[in-house]
Amino acid sequence: MPKPTPIRHQGNENLFLAVEMSVVSTLAGIPLHVHAEGLRGTGKTTVMRWARNAMPKIRRVKGCPFQCDPQRPHCPLHSALAGSTPFETEDTAMPFVEIGHGAKLGTVLGSIDLARLTDRSRPEAALLPGAIPMAHRGIILVDEVNRLAETAPEITDVLLSVMGTKPGRVKIEEVGLPACEIDVTSSVWAASNPDEDPGPLEDIRKQLADRFDLVVPVQRPSDAAIVEKLLLRTPFEDSPRENLLDNSRQTSSESLWMAGLVEKAESLRQVTVPPGIVKYIAQLYVQRNVESLRAIEALELSSRLKAALEGRFEVSFDDLLSVIPLVLRHRVEPLILSEILKDLELRKAAGVQVKPLPETKDASTAQPPDKNSTSGQNGHLGDPGPDGTSRPKEAATGTKHEQPAVLQKTGDRTTPTWLQRLMSKYSSANQGVSGGSGASGQSGAMSPQLTDPKKTPPVSPPDAARRISYLSWEELVVPPEWKDNPK
Repeated sequence: MPKPTPIRHQGNENLFLAVEMSVVSTLAGIPLHVHAEGLRGTGKTTVMRWARNAMPKIRRVKGCPFQCDPQRPHCPLHSALAGSTPFETEDTAMPFVEIGHGAKLGTVLGSIDLARLTDRSRPEAALLPGAIPMAHRGIILVDEVNRLAETAPEITDVLLSVMGTKPGRVKIEEVGLPACEIDVTSSVWAASNPDEDPGPLEDIRKQLADRFDLVVPVQRPSDAAIVEKLLLRTPFEDSPRENLLDNSRQTSSESLWMAGLVEKAESLRQVTVPPGIVKYIAQLYVQRNVESLRAIEALELSSRLKAALEGRFEVSFDDLLSVIPLVLRHRVEPLILSEILKDLELRKAAGVQVKPLPETKDASTAQPPDKNSTSGQNGHLGDPGPDGTSRPKEAATGTKHEQPAVLQKTGDRTTPTWLQRLMSKYSSANQGVSGGSGASGQSGAMSPQLTDPKKTPPVSPPDAARRISYLSWEELVVPPEWKDNPK
């Protein structure tokens, strides 16, 4: 029976996004499998079951139990007739079937059609399609998939066949009848609680866990206003009788939520991935040692879906930031995933175009100094002006000195205390020096051998930065307060 729209909050926002992307992808003929993980009572299955009320329409061959597309019929009844005569068609809701833990293999795959076999006027042996073949071009929901993987291994093997390729394939076999293999283009949605027996799905059937393109963590609402809104719902909103008496009211939110998904599915094939992002995804797969190729395929597809949902025709790095946690959550270690996200976020915050990961050295990242900048007599570069050009700075000494900047100037950021002490230490050491070519001739002034970082425009290093874990202890420069106190 239809239910009101679940309340969106920060804990389930990604699940709504994953459901939308999966529906659009399925309409476009590409399955996108989604696994929602979370504690009991967080509304995982509620959101997925509610989406059944908002499924868009699909066009099929009239009366076909296999949901044949009139343009590409695939079932044994209509595939041989393709191109001969136009099929009579009808519009029906996108299939949505749920596989329970008590399901039998015959009801899931198919079995002998007893009604046609016992027909007195014209008895014949025929196959009756099961739940999965009848869900072609639709959604298959499995609740508590971790328990199903442990208690029903034969059903799990069928799901592996359905999710192993796109489209998947199932084989229906019955004694006395020829085996029937049929394609299935269905998206599998699943929900589980990893904290309950028998445990997380990846610990029970790792192959099945890898088949899911997206794994979405679902959490309880953290805002009291959301809980208050849930409690203040009027009783008739959940009343089946009220829903029957006023169908227009109970379907308005679903129609609004799914509006335009058919058009977005048609535009999905026009969404492109720029070569720079393709290169980044490929290097991410190689350098982060991701095991499964399904990871990069899911990353490419889900980023295109994210762009299509927002009405864009080109994938951006913002799309990658949105879908990478869902795609790689069950495929890489948490520390590696954190490093990937930080890399993208830091580059985005700095306004720098995302380049290959740090392990790949690329000397082309070096930037030559500005030819229009002028140097003072002491070798200090002038401060950049508002228009981006350099302003000359007068100096008291005549020694020129060029040195790469050690600290970038960002806005009005103050120099760290430890760096100030370091600069003061070197300045004090040079106060008493007199005579010789290295004397500064100033008392208490900065040595000309030490460039003031705050007065030096940033210059990119000649090589890409190395990860801190690759540096030796002698190469590390840390503030004094980080070092162990002497005993």
